[in-house]
Amino acid sequence: MSPSAVSKAVMRLEESLSIRLMNRTTRKITLTDDGAAFYERCQQILGELEEAELELKRSQLTPTGTLRIDLTTELGQIHIIPALPQFIERYPDLKLNISVSNRIADVIEEGIDAVVRIGAGPDSSLIMHGVGMARFIVCAAPNYLRRYGIPQTLEDLKHHNCISFVSPWTGRVFDWQFQQDGQKIRLPVEGNLYLNNGESILDVALAGVGLVQVYNYIAGEAIAQDKLKPVLEKYAAPGSPISVVYPQKRHLSAKVRVFVDFMNELMEQLRQQKIVE
Repeated sequence: MSPSAVSKAVMRLEESLSIRLMNRTTRKITLTDDGAAFYERCQQILGELEEAELELKRSQLTPTGTLRIDLTTELGQIHIIPALPQFIERYPDLKLNISVSNRIADVIEEGIDAVVRIGAGPDSSLIMHGVGMARFIVCAAPNYLRRYGIPQTLEDLKHHNCISFVSPWTGRVFDWQFQQDGQKIRLPVEGNLYLNNGESILDVALAGVGLVQVYNYIAGEAIAQDKLKPVLEKYAAPGSPISVVYPQKRHLSAKVRVFVDFMNELMEQLRQQKIVE
């Protein structure tokens, strides 16, 4: 700025404050006492602003504070939580506040930074970052299949004990999902046991109680170890996306960004083990 422009700006400031900030003579310009005090305070404010900017930039580079996450139950308990020690070691300045449930959390209302969910996308106020695909698998223990036979068609399910998932909130029994002739279908099945937790369903399948339909990330390890055998694979329904969902913001915080990166790495490891797609 030119000297004249600076002079006019100072005069406008004096007029706005109704205070004379400078003593002006033909030879020199000096600060009044009020002007000196105002200048010193402005210097402090500018320093605090610069410090705030630097702190914000550092927070974008190094994640700090508390990260609130809500995880879908079985994926969280079986795979994500056991892998968290690596995440904690990598980011020691970050505190984790984790809830595990299959409810639909209100991310914005509850102040949650990110949720891990299976299935359809969120509303427009949220961003869904896909990290993998989950697929339903029908399977049973080898001893059950030796005793009752291996189902070859969906019609054969009528002759098997099919263990079903029941909603812990509504009591609704979930139909099994398949794809036949290019069409996705839902099929009611019959059995003598209903459970509201995927890990419990896995346990009874391992015990040889009956057929179950669970996500691949629940049964994948047991199948790899030949403790369970998949059946009816030609009728497998299309997969559902595994996503990290978080509020839509102009700048993604460092703590959410590193969690998304962590989930990408974890899902890649599970893909290599054929536990997810």
